[in-house]
Amino acid sequence: MKNKKRSKVTLSKLTFHKLDWLERITIGLGIWFLFFPKPYVLLFTALLCMPILGLLLNGLTGRPSISSLVEISKDDDGSDKYDVADFIDVAAWVILLRVLLDYEFESLYSLIIPGTIAFAIMLIILFATHRLIENTKKSKTWIYLSLIFNVSLYSYAATYGANFVYDNSEPTVYKAEVVDKRMHKGSKGRRTYYVKVSPWGHHYDKEEIRVSSEHYEEIAVGQTVNIDLREGLFNIPWYYIERQ
Repeated sequence: MKNKKRSKVTLSKLTFHKLDWLERITIGLGIWFLFFPKPYVLLFTALLCMPILGLLLNGLTGRPSISSLVEISKDDDGSDKYDVADFIDVAAWVILLRVLLDYEFESLYSLIIPGTIAFAIMLIILFATHRLIENTKKSKTWIYLSLIFNVSLYSYAATYGANFVYDNSEPTVYKAEVVDKRMHKGSKGRRTYYVKVSPWGHHYDKEEIRVSSEHYEEIAVGQTVNIDLREGLFNIPWYYIERQ
């Protein structure tokens, strides 16, 4: 995450170095969860806790400045680069990417209220454990923006993921016919598998639903499949093709 060729200008060396171990754990868990997501719930929960744990541990040093969560380094052209602590930004991006790959949701609008509540809670934790920036020669605006952006990203991604991972609602089952299926190979060789199904429930058009490679091989065109629609922990409905 940090380019060794860049000269470092760290605003709070004591605080940042004390949590290097947490950053390394977060990066390790992030790689594991992104590429080998098993055990899924355990890895998701561990990453979910990293930003909160980091903020609390960082705050134990005597309510340091918010700037202690942002490391500033010089790029080759001499401009400042703002790097938010890895236990926040790595956790946020990995959770977001993983759940986008794994889940289909009904509407993005249903995420707004629970995501905003989670964001507000994270801001309360942030400002309760850290002081506002007082004296720095660096841009306060960029420090705040880089940190708030990553906290916001984490809040919405975590809400999005928790809605699915911890959902124990009973599914409503719909029947649909498989009308087509395809495999997409990305530029880096990553393969994504899609199954196109006939209209179901209040989905009035044919649509593609992402499935695992194993599930893809089990499904045949013309087959009737069950689509499970779940309520979601935070009332963000989501769905998937049930495995027989």
